[in-house]
Amino acid sequence: MTTIMNEQNNIPQPPYYSVESIAQRRAEKKEEILLSKARIQNLTQELFAPQKSKNQMDNMMQHINAGIAAYDGLMTGLKILRRVRGFFSRNKKY
Repeated sequence: MTTIMNEQNNIPQPPYYSVESIAQRRAEKKEEILLSKARIQNLTQELFAPQKSKNQMDNMMQHINAGIAAYDGLMTGLKILRRVRGFFSRNKKY
């Protein structure tokens, strides 16, 4: 009886998916993901890789700048950590 009602109301039937079609689509999507991952890795490597130095002075300055940036990041992190710990201190002032 339900098939008659479906035919009368023109309700579309859901598409039929076979195991083979699902496996094929899964393989296609996996390949797309791998290509996308490789493209993202290449882009990030191009963006964040250090520039090629032309001489030793540029190379030394590049290392100094990297050291200063690391020190600055560490000190900023410590300041933030101290401030956050201040919010959760045991000796609260009311």
